[in-house]
Amino acid sequence: MAFSLSVVEDAWKQAGGKCERCKKQLSKENRGREGRGCWEAHHKTSVAAGGSDTLSNCEILCFDCHSGTRTFGG
Repeated sequence: MAFSLSVVEDAWKQAGGKCERCKKQLSKENRGREGRGCWEAHHKTSVAAGGSDTLSNCEILCFDCHSGTRTFGG
């Protein structure tokens, strides 16, 4: 499953355009890319583990923080 665009937009606004783990400033147009300023909307609890595609389960992570999650690429 994937987050809806409205959930991602709300999560982006809630995060203030920063990674929610390391607080690095991000560039909105760089979602899904790799490298500096790039980011992804990440499930705090994976869908496979019972997580939902809702705002409360979404966090904005820079590429470095996202690639360090145990579910990255899965």
